[in-house]
Amino acid sequence: MFVYPTPKPAVLVAITVLAEAFGEYASVSAKLPIKRPAAFVRVSRVGGGLANVASDTARILVECFARDVAQVESMLNTARTALRNAGGTTISIGDEESASIRGWGNENIVNDFPHPDIVDFERGQLTGDLTIKAN
Repeated sequence: MFVYPTPKPAVLVAITVLAEAFGEYASVSAKLPIKRPAAFVRVSRVGGGLANVASDTARILVECFARDVAQVESMLNTARTALRNAGGTTISIGDEESASIRGWGNENIVNDFPHPDIVDFERGQLTGDLTIKAN
C-alpha cells in the first residue's frame, strides 16, 4: 500500500519567502494586523491540491495593502518576483523543517481592489500556483 506524504504548509512557505523579500518595509502574515502598519501583506491558500505524489500545488492569494495605488502595485511586483525567484530553492520554515519550492506560475494580478472594511488603505491582489515538493 502506498502512503501519500503530508504536504508542507504552503501558506507558511509563501509567508517565509515574502517576509524575506519585504524585510522591514511591510509586515507579512496570514492574518490582518489589528494595529495596521503603513504597508502590510496577507497570505491565504485559496485552492489547489496534490498535483501528484511528489508535488503539492497550492493556489495562493497575496493581498497587499498600502496608502496609495502605486505603492500597492510596487508591492505586488515585489511579491510576484520573490515567489517566481524562489523556484528551485529550499527554505527553512521551522527549527528543523524545510520546504523545496518547485515553482510559481499561473499568476493573476488585480490592482486597485478596495477592501470593503479597510477603507483607509488601498489593496491589490495577486494569485498564483505555488508548487512545493510534498516529500
